[in-house]
This record gives sequence, C-alpha cells and structure tokens, in this order.
Amino acid sequence: MTDPINQINLVRPGGVATVAFADGGETMRICLGYLHDPDDGLLAEMKANRDPVPWQSSKVRDEAIGAVERRKDLDDETRTQLVEWIAATPYFEGA
Repeated sequence: MTDPINQINLVRPGGVATVAFADGGETMRICLGYLHDPDDGLLAEMKANRDPVPWQSSKVRDEAIGAVERRKDLDDETRTQLVEWIAATPYFEGA
C-alpha cells in the first residue's frame, strides 16, 4: 500500500523552502539557490543584515560554502564576506 499523503516542497529561487514535519513545518535553506534573489537570496540577506535562514544541515551549508568559493562572478571581497556569512549561519541538527 502506498502512503496516501503526498508532500510537495516548493523551493524559492533563493534556495529556501518550508519542509514538512509531523507537527508542522520549518523554513530552511535547502540549497544555495540564486544568490541575487531580492526576496531570499544570500546576498540580499547578508547586505540587509537580516536574520539568516538556517540551513537544512551542516552538509548542505558546507556544500554552499564550497560552491561560493568556486564562483567566478563574485569579487574577492564579496566572496569572502559571503563565505563568512554562510559559515556563521545555523543549521538543523540531524537533518
């Protein structure tokens, strides 16, 4: 028998989604996404000094750091600031 409940997660351009749990849902960053998205991109979040959206896991956060370090479209200062921002952002344990 298949599970009668289907779940669909929509990932916003900035890599943010609300992931369902048994007792509700949590908003988290599940991928790097589009850095320049004005609503929830990492650059907008950092420049506005907003409360950071937590990462889905330390693995996803570390993968994002690696991807930012390899990007050629960022100047060195922005890349360094963004890596520091990501590294200081919390993540969900055990996710």
